[in-house]
Amino acid sequence: MNNDDIFSHSDPENDENKSLDLNSFSSGAVDDARKKRKKKKLGKQRFLKMFLTVVLVGIITVSIIAGTFLVYAFTMVDGTMDVNLDDLELNFTTTIYVQDKSSDQWVEYQRLHGEYNRIWVPYDEKAANDKENTEYKGIPQKLVDAFVAIEDKRFYTHYGVDWKRTFGAVINTFIPIYSSRQGGSTITQQLVKNLTGDKDTSASRKVREIMRARYLESKYAKPTIIECYLNTIPMGHGLYGVEVAANYYFGKSVNELTLLECASLASITKAPSNYAPDDEPENNKARRETVLSLMLEEKYITKEEYDAAMGEEFNLVASKEQLNESEVNNYFVDALIVNVTKDLAQKYGWDDAHAAENFYSGGYKIYATLDPVIQSNVDEVFSNAEAYGIKGKDGNQLQGAFTVMDYNGRVKGLAGGIGQKTVNLGLSGFNRATDAVRQPGSTMKPIAAYAPAIEQGLINYSSIVNDTATSYKGWTPKNWYSSYWGNVTVQYALERSINTIPVYLVNKMTPQVSYEFLTQKLGITTLNENDIDLSPLGMGGTNGGITTIESAAAYAIFGNGGIYREPTLYYAVYNQHNDVVLSHEEVEPTVAISEDTATVMNKLLQNVVYGSNGTGRGAAGYISNMKIYAKTGTSNNSNDLWFVGGTPYYVASCWCGYDTQQTISDSAIALKMWGAVMSKVHSGLEAKSFEESSYAVSRYYCTETGLLATDACPSKSVGWYKKNNVPSVCTSHSGTALDAPKAEKGDSEKTENTQGNAQ
Repeated sequence: MNNDDIFSHSDPENDENKSLDLNSFSSGAVDDARKKRKKKKLGKQRFLKMFLTVVLVGIITVSIIAGTFLVYAFTMVDGTMDVNLDDLELNFTTTIYVQDKSSDQWVEYQRLHGEYNRIWVPYDEKAANDKENTEYKGIPQKLVDAFVAIEDKRFYTHYGVDWKRTFGAVINTFIPIYSSRQGGSTITQQLVKNLTGDKDTSASRKVREIMRARYLESKYAKPTIIECYLNTIPMGHGLYGVEVAANYYFGKSVNELTLLECASLASITKAPSNYAPDDEPENNKARRETVLSLMLEEKYITKEEYDAAMGEEFNLVASKEQLNESEVNNYFVDALIVNVTKDLAQKYGWDDAHAAENFYSGGYKIYATLDPVIQSNVDEVFSNAEAYGIKGKDGNQLQGAFTVMDYNGRVKGLAGGIGQKTVNLGLSGFNRATDAVRQPGSTMKPIAAYAPAIEQGLINYSSIVNDTATSYKGWTPKNWYSSYWGNVTVQYALERSINTIPVYLVNKMTPQVSYEFLTQKLGITTLNENDIDLSPLGMGGTNGGITTIESAAAYAIFGNGGIYREPTLYYAVYNQHNDVVLSHEEVEPTVAISEDTATVMNKLLQNVVYGSNGTGRGAAGYISNMKIYAKTGTSNNSNDLWFVGGTPYYVASCWCGYDTQQTISDSAIALKMWGAVMSKVHSGLEAKSFEESSYAVSRYYCTETGLLATDACPSKSVGWYKKNNVPSVCTSHSGTALDAPKAEKGDSEKTENTQGNAQ
């Protein structure tokens, strides 16, 4: 056998080498080739065995890890920990509501919040998908679809954890083999993180998150989870949840959002600082286009809807005004915050700090008594420092306070100072309307002397009383005009604001009785035991004092039939679960004086405004189409000036003075400011009369004797009397008793001579 025979056949593994030089090979080379083929075959076998071993080891390792995970999860982690959607303890924005006069509907007025600005809005899957349901005000379906498309496309099919995404995210962390528009956490997992605040980066945190997510999915339906998620996600600028985000970015409620706006909101949550449409418009634009593409891909929207959204004009608002927030509260809101906070503290036994924190984070709905139009009237006058800013001797700004309320005790507007308000007062701030306790001066006389005396039958409208120097245990009251008039009627004494007469009446009733009437019947809390004396009660030179809000409430009894109602700034307060936590609806009123006494006092106090000697005559020109009852007040050294009065619609109290007491140069400033506000408040209101008691009657009386007039009495006027306290007929001037006046009800104008003739 020659070499040609040996190598005449083909080498199956080396066919491509047929043309090689055969002389280069020998029998040893053949052996080497055979060995190489055998070695290669063995190498493949060893690799296969090694690969299978590695796979087996991997499977065993994963099994061990998985087993360990499960043991740890079920033995060391409480899946229910801090995750209960039935009783969430979240921070929510507190909202003030006021009643719209034109529609009687409650409308949002102002929002107040701490660190978290959040308004909960419901999601009803059935209603959201019902295009015929125009009454639905909850989260729209297109917004839900936008978030699901970009954040968790398998949301409706997984059970809290999307394992494909989870493992993919883990692998991609170490080996970035793909790019994803979605992260590794599902919507349920994100909700867990939002609710618990658990942001630890450890593996144990992820285990806790997974177990909690699984627990949520086992207990709650998908609509509940998505509702909670959309109400808790951070949306930039301290906004939490889609409602406040819609308010802030687009100036509308979430149910009013367009498809493009929904896509924009869904784009923010990836990283609010990087995708907020106002701060990062280009980033938000790019991502909202991605959201729309995914919605189209997942068949949440049609191609037509996609094209329409892509061509839609993007109208961004982004302002605090859209949130009904104010950098500086008005005085009413400041007072309301204090009022509600203290009432919450009292009800639940909280300290002030906890009550304040809870107020701003409790998601309360406060239905306030505020009338925004009236408040704006008050603000307009009291912020005009140029018109009313009289300077004191030391250059201090003249200050003032104002409270206006209806006859149900509902405060409609407040002012706690003169000049532009620049700061919020907080719990410890000084609101002069509610906190400035000042001497009431002569405004004390009707409520401490005349009203209780008429109620007791000690005097009537025209009783003759003696204005003379009278000593009480060494003290003799003096009149502001430094003289005495002698015998005068009660009507004249009140109209001219004589001092001696109310002192006489308080002494006759006893100061204790007068004090108890003020504190028990009229709810005045700012007096003290040192005020149980003739001067404080008869002339208003108190040791304590009174506030405008207490003063207005006390004077309201003269316009509402003698009923005292505690002044209130709110109707009711609801918590975030819509349970009533505070309410003034069931507060029982107090019958301070009888209806007929109230009518008599109303007529007497009208003379202060319309009488020829009335100290409040200037008020008549501010409101021309209806009557006013009122009283002026001046404290010692003219340090405090007051004007308190009412119309058939409202009662208001105005105080002016300096924070550091000093004489006020303009004695009519309180009247002017009262008139300026009340003329605005009553602008456009229909003429209206006070209701008069059927147990009160009008009669002519003799101004010299105070008795019912005859045709022979030289001076007569019209008085009002309780039916059980009508005076007898005048016998000093023999004649025929006069019939009752034919003047219209509410007309208390004098006939013939003025009371000034009765000295």
